[in-house]
Amino acid sequence: MLNLNPKKYKTFYDEIAEEAEVHKDLVADFISFFYGRVRKNLSSLTNPKIGLPGLGTFVIRTNKLKKAIKRNKDILGNLEKMTYDGYEKHTAVKEKLKEMEDLLNAVEENIKNKKEFKNENK
Repeated sequence: MLNLNPKKYKTFYDEIAEEAEVHKDLVADFISFFYGRVRKNLSSLTNPKIGLPGLGTFVIRTNKLKKAIKRNKDILGNLEKMTYDGYEKHTAVKEKLKEMEDLLNAVEENIKNKKEFKNENK
């Protein structure tokens, strides 16, 4: 019978450490650093595409990004800016909204450039 239960990532530390002839703590530190950077890049909204060797390319979904922008604009309109707590939340939402709008502009510019390139090469 085929076992379809995935292994936990920590079970691979010993195997990788033995194969690379290094201590398993070094392997654990390297993996946590690498995937920490991956998570940071995926959540930072600075790049529309992130390619990871062996895992593929992660591309931002424009429809979800547009919905998130609309949702944050609604939140921004409903926040009370006269209180300190409201102002603090307002600035955080405003910064996140700017990041999302900049990313959306980059995605749309990329799509426009691809269409122009295809039209030039016909």
